[in-house]
Amino acid sequence: MSVIADKSNSTSEEKERNRHALLLCIVGAGATIVTLVFMLLSQFDGWIAATGVGGLITLLGMSIGGFLGFLFSVPRILAKDSAAPLSAIAGAAANGIGASPQAAVAAIRRERLLSSNTNLERISEWLTTMLVGVGLTQIGSLDRAIAGLSDFLAAKAQVFVLDGQPNAGVLPAIGPLLLVCGLVSGFIFFYLYTRIYLSPLFQRVEEILGDEGREPLLTAIPEFRDAAASLAEGSDNLSMAYTSKASEISIADSLDVIQNLLYKTEGYGRAIELGNKLVTTPAVKLARYWFLMSAAYGQKHHALLESEAPEGERLSARRAVLDAVQKTVQLNPSYRARLIALTDADAFDNDLQDFATTDEFWRIVK
Repeated sequence: MSVIADKSNSTSEEKERNRHALLLCIVGAGATIVTLVFMLLSQFDGWIAATGVGGLITLLGMSIGGFLGFLFSVPRILAKDSAAPLSAIAGAAANGIGASPQAAVAAIRRERLLSSNTNLERISEWLTTMLVGVGLTQIGSLDRAIAGLSDFLAAKAQVFVLDGQPNAGVLPAIGPLLLVCGLVSGFIFFYLYTRIYLSPLFQRVEEILGDEGREPLLTAIPEFRDAAASLAEGSDNLSMAYTSKASEISIADSLDVIQNLLYKTEGYGRAIELGNKLVTTPAVKLARYWFLMSAAYGQKHHALLESEAPEGERLSARRAVLDAVQKTVQLNPSYRARLIALTDADAFDNDLQDFATTDEFWRIVK
């Protein structure tokens, strides 16, 4: 796949989320303005007033239909009650059934301190159940409700004058039709919009709350402890001292070790070695992991360039840098600015200085 295609894939989801979030604001503001305009028109006489009244009836139907459409399509992704599954995993692991003890520990440690509020889904379930039940019992009175609306419009919406007498014109006849059209269109729009576009937004919130960096590290633990101990030796690095003696190391702790190695002379080699041990862990789903790997390979590329290493080695390091940069941006586009900052040769952190004039790099981060 080309770099341009990769860049397009990495930013399309973010742009799509932003577009639809903005569209919600535009629809809300537009509906408010249109409502005010129709209210103003309804204060006049004749067809101008009839247009205002008809527009208000349609907007009322669309509002109710939109609310029902949203209510019926709230995604269940909002409800993730992990307590029961985690207890089951732990119990099964203790009895030697199902998940391994390490997997059980990892699952329990993944339990969130923050989680999605499930009140919206609960209210949705209650209201939809109630509305369906009440609606089925009252369906026989639907004709009386429509007739009542027509009578109300005939008595209150007398915007015409016929033979010297106030008259509602055709509003009593078309009013119920406008209401039904608004209900149907509002329901269909918000139902489909929520299912197709809002659900990914909710899922994105779940991904943000699900901090995989807190998961315990289950591989290469001695290597990371040894690296942390060497970093803490002869320094005041309390974080590394704690990691070297901690009973459990998280993914985030392992990334801290790699980051600290990048500030040691030729520490990039050890950083790359430890980073490669994380390729089978959830660390690869984190933009920070790929950001650190791009910095480590960037340091390696610069060292190979200065030592006039064979071109094959330099090309291999160059490809590793661009791949890591691509994955960083794909997972979190906000890292672009940080990646660009690493290209400044005069900065303290200049790990990507060799790529300041590389077109492939700039096509990824721009």
